Amino acid sequence: MHLRSYAGHERADFYMWSQATFLEEQVLHAAANARRALEAGFTTVRDAAGGRLEVALKRATDQQLLDGARVVVAGFVGMTGGHGDLFTPPAVDQRPFPTADGVDECRKLVRAYARDGVDWIKICTSGGVLSLGDESDWRNYTLDEVRAIVDEAHALGKRVAAHAHTRNGVRQALDGGVDSIEHGSDLDADLIQRMVDTDTWLCPTLAVGEQVHAIGQEKGLPAAVLQKGEQVRASRAVAAHAAAAAGVRIFLGTDTSSILPFGRHAWELELMVELLEVSPMRALQLGTRDAALAIGLGSRCGVLEVGRWADVLVVDGDPLADIRILQQPERIHAVFRDGRLLVNRGVSSS
Repeated sequence: MHLRSYAGHERADFYMWSQATFLEEQVLHAAANARRALEAGFTTVRDAAGGRLEVALKRATDQQLLDGARVVVAGFVGMTGGHGDLFTPPAVDQRPFPTADGVDECRKLVRAYARDGVDWIKICTSGGVLSLGDESDWRNYTLDEVRAIVDEAHALGKRVAAHAHTRNGVRQALDGGVDSIEHGSDLDADLIQRMVDTDTWLCPTLAVGEQVHAIGQEKGLPAAVLQKGEQVRASRAVAAHAAAAAGVRIFLGTDTSSILPFGRHAWELELMVELLEVSPMRALQLGTRDAALAIGLGSRCGVLEVGRWADVLVVDGDPLADIRILQQPERIHAVFRDGRLLVNRGVSSS
């Protein structure tokens, strides 16, 4: 997800909000989004394009200065004119993310993020959907650049996530040795087998595709963006279903931002049951135990065991009978993070 997103209730321009808003104000929106994720029952989130702002929020919640979901930060390393860079019109000098081109620049930016305290590195190996002026099948980064980023990140103890919609993008990411594929909207049998053989994780992000389909036009997204969205939506569920059936390691992620509001994360569980044809229990495992393993916290959380962080939900009802109840805030009576009762809708703290 992307914590640095508009958290207000008025209509805000998806593409220009960050450029028109002081960084100090964006911090407050990010904090509100971390709180909303927690209130929805999600005790840990991975920000997939972060920097110092998200690292600051991570530390503030860890130090109990603010109540919010635990934050795992992925520093974004992208090329000039790539998916991340094109969330802002070319004429705007203030770019959304720092860019790096060539092996040396890529290594330097990874090192800068490591210095700042990020947990992961995020790259793109294909174009995107919501970015302006590119196509989903555009190559982002050469193989040498991908390998340099992965090598530098791994040397510094950081995992690497790759945004990749196309088969070529996924292939490039796998050739470079990344740890997780984000979206993976088009997979063939060979790529699926490679992911199984290399234990590469897949985060299919089904909810964001369904949201763009449902409200993209209402949100004023450009026609070219809507067209790209429909193209990847048509193949993403098929690809994720095939990957799950073949044994690819999958975990829950929503790609939540201003397009898909914070607090709706449990919709992904319903979509996993519906589109991947997994059981409610399996969907819950993908969002708890497997997600914790995927993001590097498998020894600390994700299951209820002695000696681990006590992240617990108190739910009115049985999500194994109806996974959709986790989308109803009134059914989530309490949320504990690290054993602390941070969301209480009528449960005795004793």
